[in-house]
Amino acid sequence: MTESQAIPSRAAELEINHPIAILGPNKPAWLSGLCGMLLGALAVLGHAPFHVWPAFMVSTCGLILLLDGASQNPKRLRSAFWRGWSWGFGYFLAGMFWVGNAFLVDAEKFAALMPFAVTALPAAMGVYWGLAAVAAMLVRRAGPSRLLIFSVCFGISEFTRSHFFTGLPWNLPAYIWKPGEAISQTAGLIGPYGLSLLTLWALAIPVLLLEKGKRRGQSITLVAAGILALGSYAYGFLQLRAAGPISAMTGTGPIIAAGQAGFSQKDVWDPVNTGRIVETYLGLLETPDAQKADIIVWPEGAFPFLLLEEPFVLDQMQARLGSRTLAVGSIRRDLLAGKALYTNSLLVFDVEKGGLTTRAVYDKHHLVPFGEYLPLRSLFQIFGIASLVSYDGEMSPGPEPTTLSLPKAPLADPRICYEIVFPSFNKQATGKAAWILNVSIDAWYGDLLGPDQHYAQARYRAIETGLPLVRSASGGWSAIVDRFGRPVAEHRAGAGYATARLPATLGPTFYARYGEVAFGILILGFGLLVVWQHKRH
Repeated sequence: MTESQAIPSRAAELEINHPIAILGPNKPAWLSGLCGMLLGALAVLGHAPFHVWPAFMVSTCGLILLLDGASQNPKRLRSAFWRGWSWGFGYFLAGMFWVGNAFLVDAEKFAALMPFAVTALPAAMGVYWGLAAVAAMLVRRAGPSRLLIFSVCFGISEFTRSHFFTGLPWNLPAYIWKPGEAISQTAGLIGPYGLSLLTLWALAIPVLLLEKGKRRGQSITLVAAGILALGSYAYGFLQLRAAGPISAMTGTGPIIAAGQAGFSQKDVWDPVNTGRIVETYLGLLETPDAQKADIIVWPEGAFPFLLLEEPFVLDQMQARLGSRTLAVGSIRRDLLAGKALYTNSLLVFDVEKGGLTTRAVYDKHHLVPFGEYLPLRSLFQIFGIASLVSYDGEMSPGPEPTTLSLPKAPLADPRICYEIVFPSFNKQATGKAAWILNVSIDAWYGDLLGPDQHYAQARYRAIETGLPLVRSASGGWSAIVDRFGRPVAEHRAGAGYATARLPATLGPTFYARYGEVAFGILILGFGLLVVWQHKRH
C-alpha cells in the first residue's frame, strides 16, 4: 500500500467528517450559490405565518456545511462571502418579495421599478451575511468552536443590519419562535439580538452529529445546548403560567376598539372610493364594539386626504364620537416660512364643549427610505424616480419620540408603521408608558407574508418592553396584545374591530431597562469559550 493510499488527504478527511460539505475545491461557484439561495429560502418557513423552526435549523446547518466546504477552497474568503451572500439573498428574496406589491398600487408610475426593488433589497441585505461569513472564516476553528464563532459573527451581523443605513431589523432569527409562546419570553431578558445569537448557535448543533468520529467538546456542547433549550422553555412556561389565562375584559383598563375599514391600498388611492371610505369609517363609530369602547383606534393613512383640512369629515366625526377618544393616522401639513412640510402623524381627538378637539399629535420619526423620502434624492430624480408617498416633495421626520397622552388612558408609546419593528426604538418611554400604540398600513404589501411578519414582530415589542400592545393596521392584523405577546383580541380582514380592555403591565423588563447589555455579555462569553477551547485543545 502506498503512502498516498494509507493516509487520506485533508480534503478527503473533511468530506468524511462532513458528508454534505462536498462543495469544496473544483466545484462550480454557481452550484454553491444555488444551494445557498435555496437554503436561505427554506429558512423563511421558520418565520410567520409558518413558524416551522426545524426548517430554519436545516437551513442554518446547511449554511455551516457550505462554509465548511468553502474552507477547503484556495480562495476561501471569496468563497465564504459568495456562499454567505447567496444564502442571505435567498433568505431576503423569499422573505420580502411582497415589497413588490407596493409598486403596483400606482402601477402606471412605479411598476417598472418593481423588479429592481424586489431584487436590490435582498442583494443589499445579503451583503451583511456575506461579510459575516468572511469574518467567521477568518477566525475559524475546527469542531464545536466554529459554531460559537458562527453564531457570534452572524449575530453581530444581524445587529449591524438593524442599525446601519437607517436599519432594517426584519425577520431576525429570534422571530422564528412564535411570539406569545414559551421560548419567545426570553426576549424580555436578552432582547431579540441575544435571542437571535442563541438561536443560531443552538440550531447549528446538529452539524456535530454529522461528524464521524468523536471530537473533544462535542458531548459538552450537546449537553449545553439541551440545557439552554430546556431552560429557555422552562422560563417562558413559568412566566406564562404565572400570568394566567387570557381574558378580553379582565381588569380596570379602558376598553379599546382597534380596527380598520377593509380597503386595499389601491382602493384607498382611487378617488372614486373616497366617499365610500368616509362612510365606512363613520359607520364604524356606530358599531356595537365601538359603542362600548372608551378609545377607538383607526390605522395609519385611514383616509386618502389630509384629515385636518376636511371640515365636513371632522364635523361628522364630532357628531358621532360622543364621549369617546379617537386615535387615527393621517398625513398632516404645516407651513414653515411659506413652505409646506408634510408629516405622517397620529392624531388624537375627543369632543369638548361641543367641538372636536385635537388632544395630541405624534409625528413619525423614523421614515421609510424610498417610501416616505428618497435617499440621494438629487441623483434619483435625474432618472425620474420619486418616493412612493409624496405630497409636493417628501415627508418630514418628526422629533425624537416620547410618550403620547390620551384621555381616559395612561401614557402610551406611539409608533407608526415600521417603527414597531425596531427594538429599543423609544427609550424615552421606558418607565413612563403603560402601553404601545401602533398604527400601520399593511395594505401596501398585499395579502401575502408581509402583514403576518409585521404583526409577529410587533408582538415581540410587547415581550421586550413588558407593555401591552394596541395595533390598528389596514390590510393587516389589528389586535390588542398582552405584555407576553399573546393576542387578547384580533381582527384580520374586512371592516371591524379587535376589542378588549387594555391589559396590565408590571413595569419595564430587564431588556427594556438595560438594552443590549445581555447581548454584549453573550458575545463576550462565547468569545472566551472559543479562546478556552483553543488553548485547551
